[in-house]
Amino acid sequence: MPRDIASEPPAVRQRQGGSWSSACFASRNGALSRSQGITHTAVAIEPELTAGDEIAGYTLESLVGRGGMGEVFRAVDAHLARAVALKVLAPGLVHDEASRERILRESQLAASLDHPNVIPVYAAGEADGHVYIAMRLVEGSDLRSVLRRDGRLDPPRAIALVAQVASALDAAHARGLVHRDVKPSNVLIDEQQQREHCYLADFGITTTASDLQPVDVSQRLLGTLAYVAPEQVRGDPVDARADVYSLGCLLFECLTGEVPFVRDSDIAVVFAHLEEPPPKPSERVGELPPELDAVIARALAKQPDVRHATCGELVGEARRALALDEPRRSRRGLALALAAAAIAVAGAAIAVAVRSGSGPAAAPSGSVVRIDPASGSVTATYRLSAHPAAVAVGPQVWVADFRQGTLWRIDPRTGAESSIPAVGNPRGIAILGGSAYVGSDGGSANLLGGNVTRYDALTGSRVDSVDVPPCSVAAGDGVVYASGCPNVHRISTGPGKLKVLHRTDIPLPAPATAEHVRSSLFGMAVGEGALWVIGDALDRRLFKIAPRSGRLLGAFPLPIAPQRIAAGAGAIWITDAIHDVLVRFDPAGGRVVQRVATCRGADGVAVGAGSVWVVCGIAGQVARLDPATGHIVARIDVGPGLREIAAGPHDVWVTRDAI
Repeated sequence: MPRDIASEPPAVRQRQGGSWSSACFASRNGALSRSQGITHTAVAIEPELTAGDEIAGYTLESLVGRGGMGEVFRAVDAHLARAVALKVLAPGLVHDEASRERILRESQLAASLDHPNVIPVYAAGEADGHVYIAMRLVEGSDLRSVLRRDGRLDPPRAIALVAQVASALDAAHARGLVHRDVKPSNVLIDEQQQREHCYLADFGITTTASDLQPVDVSQRLLGTLAYVAPEQVRGDPVDARADVYSLGCLLFECLTGEVPFVRDSDIAVVFAHLEEPPPKPSERVGELPPELDAVIARALAKQPDVRHATCGELVGEARRALALDEPRRSRRGLALALAAAAIAVAGAAIAVAVRSGSGPAAAPSGSVVRIDPASGSVTATYRLSAHPAAVAVGPQVWVADFRQGTLWRIDPRTGAESSIPAVGNPRGIAILGGSAYVGSDGGSANLLGGNVTRYDALTGSRVDSVDVPPCSVAAGDGVVYASGCPNVHRISTGPGKLKVLHRTDIPLPAPATAEHVRSSLFGMAVGEGALWVIGDALDRRLFKIAPRSGRLLGAFPLPIAPQRIAAGAGAIWITDAIHDVLVRFDPAGGRVVQRVATCRGADGVAVGAGSVWVVCGIAGQVARLDPATGHIVARIDVGPGLREIAAGPHDVWVTRDAI
């Protein structure tokens, strides 16, 4: 599902009256359960709790947060006359044993840690049909809000905050506990004192280091994806070093203002954690010393054995790299050292320029590559913005850069290219007839902040827009669809104002927890007599929808973590970037009939020019398959950073990130 995790809106907690809850509900990237139009099963409808209600001697004063598992209230303990944060499990989950066990387990684990940087737990239990935890109410904010408000933090402040989190984690590790969900929204900051005092919250998915039972993918990925350790994704045994990895991601964000891996889909973020080298903070922020790069590289190592042994060790190395443990070092000496480093870097740059026979290096740019299907050779490369992703072929070739908010048009006959400002951040493009339909996040005033905008596919002029949830788009057989969790919308294609014709609700797994109800997008393809929609790595299903009426015709389990989808040549084709495979689904029989090993980083897939085409981002290749047999007949070397692919009748187009 295409999404820039770093731009996700803060939603798990909502600030009211200057107070924040002392615990947060585990959610996917901070997303609320957006329940409009969702088909839930086995979820009871019960009266909502309001101010004045009483639970186990706690009188509710106000709601301070809401998440997929329930709500957090500011409440008053009638016996001790003190304010508390009362975390109450959602009524629909009270009878779900897994949810009950999780919230009560959280209270026990947090209470077992007597540490100044762990939220104190006062009580927990069940009363009047409600499962609850009473905790300290933190008057202040959380680290996620601080980063959104202040941007990147200066190194002394960042280290001071992260050091407190590290201390809490090391205390948990000493008791054999692994937090598994270290992220800024779980770091609460008491701003009522002279210094910023941190509390680590939400031990809801904490495990013991010896807990080696197999878990399913939804449990493995329960930690927010921007900070999840590779072994959690793979389902390997998890110990304290997984928290070291997450803390390294958190430190990186504090110092640079960005998470390490900013990508436009969940699966791309997962893939980056598994395969891509850690980014260098000094390249994101020029003021940071290169010595810090090695510290982050060690903390974010793919193999746990390479990482720091403790969170305190990580913070200590970072402090030394930032020269925060050398107060007597003179500014003049530091300036001379930096000047020497600058001269060395400049000399290296000059040497490179002399060797290459060129001037200063140009700013990095992404590109779209044109491949001739007949010869399998690259016939043209067009330099665009840094992160082109979605691509569609029509009268002209359209490309979208989500992070820059830009659309590109390329005339295949002349090679002329031009850019268009997008309405929001474009996620997907579909071309039908003479129109290009672009699905974007943002650019609208509706709650979910998304739109589909129609352009003249030949001239690039904007025609009109319609507000729908953040979406990807698909077109074919005379219909255009936009997708957003948990539904898809059919968009008008005729003359007149662009509008939504109807909506199809996608049934999500029950219970309706935040792990399942996410601001996710679905990959879609129109063809083989239906609209086909894939779930994500958590909801591994393929949905079949009647393209005209929007009626849900079926849901089929998939044996993979779906990434991209294409329809054509008598089959539905779905890639899995985690396992590097392509599956062939028989639309008539309703089952997977073939599983093909492709190449590393299987991502985009397209059907056209007589073949099935698969992009392999890590391998830097495009695999060509015979649709009759499903066998790979050629591998085309294009280079690293490949993203998505589109196939026309006479050529194939692949987008490529800046290298």
